[in-house]
Amino acid sequence: MRTIIILCLALLVALSFGCSKKKEEPPKTESVQEEMSKAGAISPTFDMVTREEVDIATAAYSYEYNGVIYYFSSAENMELFKADPVKYLTPPDSTATPAQ
Repeated sequence: MRTIIILCLALLVALSFGCSKKKEEPPKTESVQEEMSKAGAISPTFDMVTREEVDIATAAYSYEYNGVIYYFSSAENMELFKADPVKYLTPPDSTATPAQ
C-alpha cells in the first residue's frame, strides 16, 4: 500500500511539472515576421472576398494591390479580387435607400 501511495505522489509531481511547461511556438523566419508585421500595420488578415480569417503565415494565395498585400483562402477568391479590387475594397453605401 505504501508503494502505491509513493508511486501516486511521484506521478502527481511528474504531471504537475509536465503540465506547467508552456508550449513554445516554432521560431518564425524573418520573412514571415516581416509579412506578419505588414499585415498588422497595413494588410487585412482576412480574405477580402469571403471576409473569413486567413493565417498569413500559411496563406498560399496573396496579391499586392496599391502597396498593400491581400491574402486569400483560395485561388478563386484571389482571381475575383484581381478582376475588380475596388468592388471588394469599397464599403457598401449605407446611405443608399433600397429600390422600391
